[in-house]
Amino acid sequence: MKISFFDDEPEIYPLQYGGKARTILNLAKEFSKRKEVEQVTILSRSIFTSKKQFTKDGIRFISLDDHNTMKWIKKAADESDILNIHCCSFTFPFMKTKAKKFYFLHDVLIATADKGSHLDKALGGSFDYVIAPSDYAKDIYEKNSKLLGVTTKCKVIPRHINEELFEQISKEDLINRTDTPPLLKRILKKYKHIIFFPSRPIEEKGGKYIIELAKKMKNKSICVIGPFDNQKNLPVNCINTKWIESEQLKYYYSAADVTCNFSLLPESFSQVCIESVYCGTPVVSFGSGNIKYLSKDTKAILLCQKNIEDIEKKILKAMELKEDPKKIEKEVQSIKNKYNVDTIINQYMKLYKEG
Repeated sequence: MKISFFDDEPEIYPLQYGGKARTILNLAKEFSKRKEVEQVTILSRSIFTSKKQFTKDGIRFISLDDHNTMKWIKKAADESDILNIHCCSFTFPFMKTKAKKFYFLHDVLIATADKGSHLDKALGGSFDYVIAPSDYAKDIYEKNSKLLGVTTKCKVIPRHINEELFEQISKEDLINRTDTPPLLKRILKKYKHIIFFPSRPIEEKGGKYIIELAKKMKNKSICVIGPFDNQKNLPVNCINTKWIESEQLKYYYSAADVTCNFSLLPESFSQVCIESVYCGTPVVSFGSGNIKYLSKDTKAILLCQKNIEDIEKKILKAMELKEDPKKIEKEVQSIKNKYNVDTIINQYMKLYKEG
């Protein structure tokens, strides 16, 4: 079986910009390990390298540009057995091909179809199947399918935990390990408690709440860390980590006492939530989209209201949970049981063979 991915927005290489990109790379790497899979290819307009083609981690990467996108899509569709598609700005063309075409409905904007979003690509294209990461995403898709008379079926397959990439590491081990980022070691030695905000602090991701929280905090033993590159006049207890590559996220999740997820967008899944809990750190989050349903899988996702008072209250509860090894280990196991790689990859392979 030959499997290809076409993606036109999130940074695939060398950075992985957010959950969608990590999902594609995680799946590609796992598929490449399967005996029944002959070749895995990722085609993307966000592969930033001088090479047009290269192989890494068993995956063939093809860099697309304004002059070769249609040619490579057609080639992949003719040569692959499965073509997974995630389109943001690109309208996928109608074409008769060898490959079965599966649309990845993996974006946070699925509930804003009336404004024009990635959901309209799923509703307007010619696909054999739509794959959604949650029942919430499927419900939004089917609601709009009925409105527009779309008949393509939707299958729910959640995102999985990359167990090779993520792990739970104690603060003591983080300080002693040679592979821990130097900045994080300095933070661990200086501050007793760490609040981690892994998203860009833009309006849509609730950036104003994390900055307001940092400004209000008077306890000098607590700091807020995150990729605050474009923020000016940051509070002294707000530390810019710059963009964190996927391979280093485990250190920051593990070091934190709580991860904050303040997305104002209707999240279709929320990779941040399961990654953080898997690394042993509770999450305080708004109940956007699927997150309120995801929180039912684990007590380590604490939902909060959109005000600083309730955020502070839930952060204190999260910190208490972090300090209870037995309780947090139970929540780690609940995430592992439901979102482990074998369970999720087997669902994909079954759909690819039978869909």
